[in-house]
Amino acid sequence: MSKPLAAGRYFAEAFSVIRQQGRRMVAAAPWSFGLFVLSLPFALLVSRSFGSIQYAFLVLALVNMIALARMTFAWHRVIVLGDAVDAGGGGNAEAKHLALLMLFIIVAAAVLRATADMPIVIYFAMGGVGDTRFFVTLFAILAVLWVPMLYAGAVYALSLPRAAVAGEYGFRKARAAMPFKRWPLAAALFALILSAGLAKVMMLNVANRLKVSDIAYGVLFLACTILMTLVVTAMCAVAYRESARGVKAA
Repeated sequence: MSKPLAAGRYFAEAFSVIRQQGRRMVAAAPWSFGLFVLSLPFALLVSRSFGSIQYAFLVLALVNMIALARMTFAWHRVIVLGDAVDAGGGGNAEAKHLALLMLFIIVAAAVLRATADMPIVIYFAMGGVGDTRFFVTLFAILAVLWVPMLYAGAVYALSLPRAAVAGEYGFRKARAAMPFKRWPLAAALFALILSAGLAKVMMLNVANRLKVSDIAYGVLFLACTILMTLVVTAMCAVAYRESARGVKAA
């Protein structure tokens, strides 16, 4: 039996792809990339919008999700197919990729929302005392929420490039297909979700009061979210590509 390849090789392969194929990836979906970047702040704030402006935020959130799907669809194909990227694609494969990506986003948003409310719920449930027991309980419950989701994400995220390239999910094959250790992808997914959450907090602060520091941090965390989107996409595509090649540990 082959054993999972080392985390160092996983990161090296992913960043090598970004360095070598980065321009080609952006060129494969330039309009989608631009729309994703411009609409991201509004998509993060959609749950806090009210009144007539809420419809505009909902439209921009939908634009952001579609742009993200088209962008990552193109990036997966560039990384996995290389020079054969223009052969086939679209249609059923793109629809499957969009549906699965939407499911991942909804699940992540739900867990993030539950995480945001959890400290207050636990605080009052424990009598309003912020002692050691409170923090131990809080982190234990957060671990119960996040660890299974991140592990499942690291297992089934490979179905995204598979859908983009082969037009199928292959959920049953996903568990055995991963040629690398899963914790690097789980850690990258956590960094992506965390950066998006922090960007949302900063955007809310900017909306409530215009402070230079909040704007600067907001731009920083938005940039981190965009960068981690690129990194996670590359890691998923590299893992699928290497599994398709049948890479084995030395």
